[in-house]
Amino acid sequence: MKVSEYLILSIFILVFIGSLSLGIWQIDRGYAKKALENTFSQRQSLPVETNPGKLNKNLYYRNIQISGVFGKNNFFVDNKIFNGKAGYVVFSPFTLVGSKVLIVSRGWIASDQRDSLPKLSLPQKKLKIDGMIRPFSKDFVLEDQANKIGNNFIIQGLNKELMEDLNGNKFLPYIFELSALSNLSLEPIWQPTSLKSTRHFGYAIQWFALSLVVLFGGFYLFRKKKQT
Repeated sequence: MKVSEYLILSIFILVFIGSLSLGIWQIDRGYAKKALENTFSQRQSLPVETNPGKLNKNLYYRNIQISGVFGKNNFFVDNKIFNGKAGYVVFSPFTLVGSKVLIVSRGWIASDQRDSLPKLSLPQKKLKIDGMIRPFSKDFVLEDQANKIGNNFIIQGLNKELMEDLNGNKFLPYIFELSALSNLSLEPIWQPTSLKSTRHFGYAIQWFALSLVVLFGGFYLFRKKKQT
């Protein structure tokens, strides 16, 4: 075989292995998302837990009721598009009975202003609020920065350490998604997964199909080359 033929063969092999590996990776992602969807669906079907006690991972996605007081600061996560409109997702610290502080996600609010914020009021008294907890996952942003307007902060993404520094409190490692039925809720846009498991399985089929095309295409070309 000539050097050029070895090079072409190597490219076919790399593309075949790469597409096959990506297909397997999508299958793994699909099963992981399917497990999360099942857990979410099962726990959402349970009755509201009005006395959850100490918050922990076993309560993820379970409808619970907590008691406490909202703080005066709000975090507005910038550059959130919903239904083609610009806006913010609003997060508010909530001090639980026992002095632990939990971040409450109130949902999305429309705004195209960057030098002012929508006026949101929170009752400064002890409340009972319904919702569910989920992991506090850090958003990927190019630069962690904050802009203070009044008692509120505009941030580019969820960042527990940055938010703690700005607020002056340590937060529990969970986000409390406020129930859409609450009169303090804004537009609820959070979903447990960005892609459904079926999408991942569909992508896997596409990658496996590509690997088969490369395999049989390469076999056909080299067989034809051999016959000439």
